[in-house]
Amino acid sequence: MDGSNFWIYPSPENSGGPTSPSLASVAYGTPEGSGSQVEVGLTLTPLEEEVPDDATVSLAFSPSLRIDGLLPDSIIVSSNHVYFYIHRHRILDVSSNAFFGHFTYEDLFPTPSLPTVHLPEDGDVVNVLLHTIYGLPCTHFHPSLETVEQSLTALIKYGILIEAHTTPHQPLYQLILSHAPHRPIDTYALAAHHDLEDLAVAASGHLLSYDTSRLTDDLAARIGPVYLKRLFLLHSSRLSALRNIILKPPETHPATPGCADGEQDELLRAWALAAAGLVWDATPTAWCVVGISPAALRVQFEPIGQEIVCEACRLMLLQRIQDVVISWSSVKATI
Repeated sequence: MDGSNFWIYPSPENSGGPTSPSLASVAYGTPEGSGSQVEVGLTLTPLEEEVPDDATVSLAFSPSLRIDGLLPDSIIVSSNHVYFYIHRHRILDVSSNAFFGHFTYEDLFPTPSLPTVHLPEDGDVVNVLLHTIYGLPCTHFHPSLETVEQSLTALIKYGILIEAHTTPHQPLYQLILSHAPHRPIDTYALAAHHDLEDLAVAASGHLLSYDTSRLTDDLAARIGPVYLKRLFLLHSSRLSALRNIILKPPETHPATPGCADGEQDELLRAWALAAAGLVWDATPTAWCVVGISPAALRVQFEPIGQEIVCEACRLMLLQRIQDVVISWSSVKATI
C-alpha cells in the first residue's frame, strides 16, 4: 500500500493541521538500517488493502508510539478512515470481552504486517475510546458531549468498565466534567444514566440555577427517578434553607436617646420587606433564587443600611448580613 495516501489526523480540512505529511515522516515503513524505530523486522504497515483517499493517521496513536517500551502491534481503523496504531496487550488488560472479540492473547506474536481491525465508530469516538484505555487526557481535542456519550457506549461495547475510568482525577472524568459549565443538565443526565455517582454529584453543582420546569420527558427518563428525585431535593432543600436564613431579622439594641424603639422598627420592617421579596420569588419555579450566590444575597440586603441613621442599628444590620452570607455559603450545593 502507498503510505503517501495518508494525512495526519486530524486532517488539514477540519483541524488546520499539517498539509501533506506522509507516514514515512512519522517512522512509518522505513527500510531496515535507515534509523527507523521499527524492531525485529516488523514493518508498521497494515495488511494489504485499498487505502481510501481520505485516510488519516492519528497524531496521538501514531506508528512511533512506544508503550512499555514496545511499538504498536495492531491497527484500528475508524469508520471515517482514521488509522490508530495500538498495543493489543494494553487493550486486553482492561477489556473483559477481548475488545468485542477483535483481539486475543494468542494473537500476540510478530507478523510481517500489522493486523488491522475496522470499527463502526468514527474517529472522534475511537480517539476518546483509546485515550481512556491508555489513561491519557484528551480534553485538548475538545470532543463534543455527544461524542463523549458515544464513547461511553463504545467503552461498554468493547468490554471496558467505565466506572473504573470515571473516578475523580481520571482523564475521562475530567473530560465529561468539562462540559458541565455550559451544558449542565446534559452532563448530569449522562452521569445519571450511567449511574456515575461522582460525576453526577459534581455536575449537580452547576444546576443550582437550572429551571426544572424546562425538563423534557425524554431528558427526565434519561436521568431516571433516583437522580431526578435527588435534583429536586437539592433545589427544595436549598429553598427551605434560604427561607430559614433570611427570615430571621437583625438583632435590636436597647433604646437610646438617638434611637427609639420606633426607629428600630423601621429597620425590622425594611428587612422583612427585602426578605419577603426573596421568599415570595423563591417558589419551585424561581430557579434563579435557589442558585443565588452569597455575594448576590449580600447585595439584596445592603441597601437597607442607606436609610439607617443610628450607628448601632447599622452595625446590627451589617452583622446580620454577614451571618446570612456565611450561613448561605455553608448550605449543601450538590446532590
